[in-house]
Amino acid sequence: MSMRKRLIDDVFGGHEDPLTRIVVQVGSATSPNGVKTQPKGTFYYIDYDGDNSDGDVYINTDGATAWTQIRNPV
Repeated sequence: MSMRKRLIDDVFGGHEDPLTRIVVQVGSATSPNGVKTQPKGTFYYIDYDGDNSDGDVYINTDGATAWTQIRNPV
């Protein structure tokens, strides 16, 4: 198996086009960790101008409710 295929399987749950799995949260700065369920490798973008969370990006790491923040523009 190629390294590209292994990385896609490990990080994105085998989904070949990870940018089609993006959830955008508007109107709240709440982290999805432990709350939102999505497939492994889904991106979660916070679009909220109310505080420093605007532009935060998380990725789902288990296909359930575990999320890791991968971008914090502040």
